[in-house]
Amino acid sequence: MKLKVIPEDFIVEELIDLPLSAKGRYTLLRLDKRLWNTLDVIGFLARQFSVSRNKFFRAGLKDRYSSSTQYLSYDGTITKPVQEKNFTVIPLGRTQRPVSAAVLIGNRFTITLRKLSVRDTAVVQKNADEVLEHGLPNYFDDQRFGSARHRKGFFARALMRGHYKGALKLLICYPHKEDSPLVKRFKTCCEQHWGEWHLCIQRVPREFRGVMRYLSEHPRAIKAALRHIDPEYGNLYLLAYQSYLFNNMAGYLIEEYGVGKHTVPYLAGDLLFYRKLKNRRTVTHMRLPMITHDLSLRIPEGKLVRSVLAEEDIRLKDFSLGTMRFRGIRFKQHWRTVIVQPHDLRILAAESDDRYPGKQKLTLCFALPPGSYATLVVKRLMFDDRAVD
Repeated sequence: MKLKVIPEDFIVEELIDLPLSAKGRYTLLRLDKRLWNTLDVIGFLARQFSVSRNKFFRAGLKDRYSSSTQYLSYDGTITKPVQEKNFTVIPLGRTQRPVSAAVLIGNRFTITLRKLSVRDTAVVQKNADEVLEHGLPNYFDDQRFGSARHRKGFFARALMRGHYKGALKLLICYPHKEDSPLVKRFKTCCEQHWGEWHLCIQRVPREFRGVMRYLSEHPRAIKAALRHIDPEYGNLYLLAYQSYLFNNMAGYLIEEYGVGKHTVPYLAGDLLFYRKLKNRRTVTHMRLPMITHDLSLRIPEGKLVRSVLAEEDIRLKDFSLGTMRFRGIRFKQHWRTVIVQPHDLRILAAESDDRYPGKQKLTLCFALPPGSYATLVVKRLMFDDRAVD
């Protein structure tokens, strides 16, 4: 199976509830993009209008390798569209409040699977029937773990354990094939010239700029330099580790309640899936916390929390980040359902694949609630018992 052969094979549309208002403070913007990261688009717009990036608001991040539509807010007035290579921004009107996770209803997906055999298409349909009845685990998928795709560990965990040199290496070293050319060159420079920060400062990407500027002036002050991480990215790095811990806790529950279990590899390990659920009504309503330092272990889920903390050799109080005293960066608590149910799941009739002669392609259409991953739906639908045997 091939996914995302072209950006139009993975179409995602953000669904929001944010009424327009003639006297609103904010400009609502529709962003249509392909091959762009959402944060990079916001950075581009901030430079274009000579304003702070903090003037722009978003509900989420959309995959770079997709054709996506999402919404931004600008604190002020934008009246003309912005047209650039691979993205367009269109003003839609004024709103009283900005785009945020609070106004996000979900996301609608249209996904094309390519290079399929006749058996593959039958497997997808069989699995779809099971997903419609039993849902699938609401894990975080690879996109959430971009800061750890080098597979050498989590920046946040090193930070929590007071391993500041290790945390810095995880942040600015270890280039990966999916990094942009600029990031690859920068990380390679840091690996090869560790401590000689003046050699790398000229090619530093924006997300590492604050750290590197401080290091260039205070070469040995690693802990202090880490406090200069860009807050937007710093919070994503913390969230990546929280997401990993959530996945591990959810895996324990799937082990207990799943029937027809199987594992699927992902960037941070293996994810446990199921075909059916025992006690489906109970499990469907289960939620798990994103762990923070002030989480009470007296909750019914406390045993799961203790288990994953013990595996990671960390303590609950480590989530406070001790003496780091970041500005605008912290672990945030919220709860997430363990099981997700795709809405309006439809599979269009198989067609001949125009890019892989002799193979078929399938188009999937469905919607998911905020924060759930369409790529996990694809992984679940493609599972084939015979392939495992």
